[in-house]
Amino acid sequence: MQDLVEKYGGAVGLKKILEEFALRISRERGLMHYLFSVTPTQLITDQLQLAHFIMRKPDIDYRSSPTQTAIRDVQIRPQVFEDVIKVLMMTLKDAKVHFNDAPRMAAHLMEVIEETRSKAADIKKSVYKPAEITVDTLLAFFRTQSIPVHHDAVSGEILARPEYGLAYPLSTVIQPASKTIRLLARAQAIDANNLKAVEALVPIASQKVPPIAFRAYTDADGVATLEGAYEVPTQYGVPKRLLQRVTNHFTWRFDEALKADVNEVLIQPERD
Repeated sequence: MQDLVEKYGGAVGLKKILEEFALRISRERGLMHYLFSVTPTQLITDQLQLAHFIMRKPDIDYRSSPTQTAIRDVQIRPQVFEDVIKVLMMTLKDAKVHFNDAPRMAAHLMEVIEETRSKAADIKKSVYKPAEITVDTLLAFFRTQSIPVHHDAVSGEILARPEYGLAYPLSTVIQPASKTIRLLARAQAIDANNLKAVEALVPIASQKVPPIAFRAYTDADGVATLEGAYEVPTQYGVPKRLLQRVTNHFTWRFDEALKADVNEVLIQPERD
């Protein structure tokens, strides 16, 4: 999404698009309730602060219209939501967003807009404050999803098993200095010494799954390893719903990147 924001005027261009979208929604009697408790300022602030929680998906996923991801209390009738999407798509068209870029931009904008609407209706606390991002907090976060997890005191990583939405083993590291949470996934080589073959996979995996930063290295046990990393910011707070989505999506995208290993260099996860 960040590439599209920069392509179409940066934060200033994004602000204009969201302001125009909110204005058009407010003028439609049958749609105005969609943003009833949300101001254009909230829309803009959340888009700028939370965009990194929305990972890029496979291009095929953008062929379908965005779906509602807001909490049930604020969801609207499917037909009305379709009209909201039409307004957004028209807004993007009038902003000169290329038709090839519009579906992805609309999908990412809507995911954050749906979170903004959910926050406005929340009764329970749904956002971790920056100071609350601790190991204990993240352990509790995963455990509430019934995901087996433990903290490695040596590496500082929180290790989660691939269950209940996670497609691949996930490591999470809190980075106070950069005010981020770093998501990590690793695959080891079948031949522990074949680092060169693992290195050859890095550009292929990077092209296949652009949001993830890949690298090849030899781990502490001397095993050639492919690692994928992705970071989300904590300085503005961390919405629980978006943290759940980005951790899930990260593991699915890493698992997808492993399909680039056509020569079976890496140990592949067991698949149903």
